[in-house]
Amino acid sequence: MSSITTSVIETPTRRSMEQTCDDFAFFVLALVSLVAGLTFRDYGLGWDDYTHAEYADLLLRMYGSGFKDTAALSFANLYMYGGGFDMAAALLHKLIPLELFETRRLVGAIVGVIGLAVTWRLARRVGGPLAGLAALLLLALCPIYYGHMFMNPKDAPFAVAMIVLMLGLARLAEEYPHPSPRTILIVGLGAGLSIGSRVLGGLALIYALAGFVPLWLDDVRTQGRREAVRRFVHVLFVLLPGLILGYLVMGLIWPWSIIRVGNPFTAVTYFSHFFEKPWKEMFDGALVSVPDMPWSYLPTLFALQLPEVLLGLLIAGLVVALLALSRAEVPAHRKTVLLMLVLAATLPIAIAIVKRPALYNGIRHFIFVIPPMTVLGGIAFAKGMNWLKD
Repeated sequence: MSSITTSVIETPTRRSMEQTCDDFAFFVLALVSLVAGLTFRDYGLGWDDYTHAEYADLLLRMYGSGFKDTAALSFANLYMYGGGFDMAAALLHKLIPLELFETRRLVGAIVGVIGLAVTWRLARRVGGPLAGLAALLLLALCPIYYGHMFMNPKDAPFAVAMIVLMLGLARLAEEYPHPSPRTILIVGLGAGLSIGSRVLGGLALIYALAGFVPLWLDDVRTQGRREAVRRFVHVLFVLLPGLILGYLVMGLIWPWSIIRVGNPFTAVTYFSHFFEKPWKEMFDGALVSVPDMPWSYLPTLFALQLPEVLLGLLIAGLVVALLALSRAEVPAHRKTVLLMLVLAATLPIAIAIVKRPALYNGIRHFIFVIPPMTVLGGIAFAKGMNWLKD
């Protein structure tokens, strides 16, 4: 049977294989949830735990006082970050019989498992059930992601928010120019959570603008310029409710961002320059001042700290995606999704290599590129298995 036929007619064997992949994915999610639930108390205190817990108290006090107590809006430099994770942990702590920092570990585990589930859904949507399962396993078995989901109250939740937004953008590309209400909701929620966690979430706008170029060019070619513009304006219009929702979510978890319209841009300016007294960290056998880390810092640490299987499949996934972008027979919406994934996995690292910002604490600030890396890896794995089968 030809590959074209099998792509249209699902044989019982194929349906069984897809169901097996999905069943195993559910099993992996359940197993990770069980292990996380049994071990979250074994993790100790994080460096910023006390500070983040205090930030949560100040935010809740601000909301509880009807915005009369605004100390949270000038607390350390945390007011330039969102406090959604911290508030969620503080609120849950009031409801369950756990110590505060145990509760924070539990919330981290819950958020991390949500990230695993969303990564699976995205990879499954783009590459099929086998790709989804492979991406899920790659992320669940990635020590950087798994460890930080318990301990890191900023970067791990941000990574989860960004992959939620990527799922929304992928759905938007596939459904263009008529996105469903669910897609609009996911885009808005993902945008609000990501930018509301770290202003760096604005990078997703670059992914979208660059990623949608193949789709827009195809629209101009097939629909004509006027119709392409009309369809684009229509999409912007129907996205408005989602974007409004995103703005409200951002304001809820990062209230400082909406006190003044320009505050998010103030945060961008603030984080564009190193804001602490420099210190030195060990890299490549020498003590190096963190603002002077060499361009090789991130590539070296990613190569050392990511599992070799993930690195190999990531490279294969990048090749698969770039080859697809060069082929005329690949649908424009698929090119858009693949291009956004490539940008999400590589652009932040490339910017850091070129701009040379202060780099420290390993790759914790770049955890958000790992889920899209695993999606590309999952796509490559599924592609390779199909190639071997054919």
